[in-house]
Amino acid sequence: MDKKINRVTVVLFLLSSILVSWIIFGELLNTFYLIWNLILAWAPMVFALIFIKNSKRRSSFTKSIIAFFSSISWLFFFPNAVYIITDYIHLSNDTFYYPNPNYIPYSGESRVLYNFDLQTWNNFFSISFGVFLGCALSALSLYIFHRYVEKHKGKLVGWVFAVVAHLLSGYAIYLGRFIRFNSWDVLFSPLTLIRFVVSNIDKVAIIFTFHFFLLSLIIYSIFYLFIYLGEDRVI
Repeated sequence: MDKKINRVTVVLFLLSSILVSWIIFGELLNTFYLIWNLILAWAPMVFALIFIKNSKRRSSFTKSIIAFFSSISWLFFFPNAVYIITDYIHLSNDTFYYPNPNYIPYSGESRVLYNFDLQTWNNFFSISFGVFLGCALSALSLYIFHRYVEKHKGKLVGWVFAVVAHLLSGYAIYLGRFIRFNSWDVLFSPLTLIRFVVSNIDKVAIIFTFHFFLLSLIIYSIFYLFIYLGEDRVI
């Protein structure tokens, strides 16, 4: 299984390189922020791979320490992979269709006219490409830990772990998108972060946390179903 994960990781890296190259050499200035967000989306995957290599049952003390800190680091950065979905809000500045000024009822004219400006649609394609990659990186990195917990603690505990990870991620996405906290604030501004969390758990935070949680959990569940289906030959 580890070899398969490594192969999939290589494919995802190649696809990420294609997206970055397309943004840079295609001069898609409006989506340059995707490069940074994609790098952050890769962080949990990198820590998950480090965890795999150092979490063997007979690992040395040093490797066990590395596995522990890589798992903590994974949890801090895990929300970044799903967070990239929120980049769709940047499309609000683009116009994809507009009312047809020549429209007359029953004239055969369309009510709306679509924008065929390639730059506008390239923004959509770039964000979508980044979102799919972010979702794949999120699902794969979580699957690595989910499989580990399931193997050592059972399926029920494994799914509890997955659900809790998504719940924490949902709140972290809310903090990142609306409050503008970053993953590294856990290290560099922990007191500020704690004070905010303690004093600002309100209805808005709960609603958006739940929606982000549900979205990321559904995405992971879909990936998990395909993994489950691939365990047996269906044809």
